[in-house]
Amino acid sequence: MTIADASLPLQKAILSALKTANIAGQRIYDAVPAPPVFPYVSFGPFDVLTDEADEYEGSDATIQIDGWSRATGSVEVKQLGRAIRAALHGASLPLDENQRLVALTVSSVRYTNDPDGLTSHAIVTVRARTEPSA
Repeated sequence: MTIADASLPLQKAILSALKTANIAGQRIYDAVPAPPVFPYVSFGPFDVLTDEADEYEGSDATIQIDGWSRATGSVEVKQLGRAIRAALHGASLPLDENQRLVALTVSSVRYTNDPDGLTSHAIVTVRARTEPSA
């Protein structure tokens, strides 16, 4: 039986899609360097729920993608959120590790100002359905 946790193949495919779309000048991080150059995108939490049946293990994943800006106002952070959504919503991304992407949707985009008073934050929630390809 194939392992249902597709979080790593999903992260690799999402990273590739965001870099191909040249989002944030390709500053897309799993571990953000210190000090970061703005704007940038980072991976937030991944939640993976497995769906098991006879000889089948699929998964539903919820992925948070964060866009960060220090530009004055909200224009840049909203452009980040919109670009992330455009690159991912409905995308057909190839996965490795014997996984297949069934569906990828952006379920929400939130914009907030961080408490530091300098940073704007786009919170993009992505849902993915995967299943074994072999």
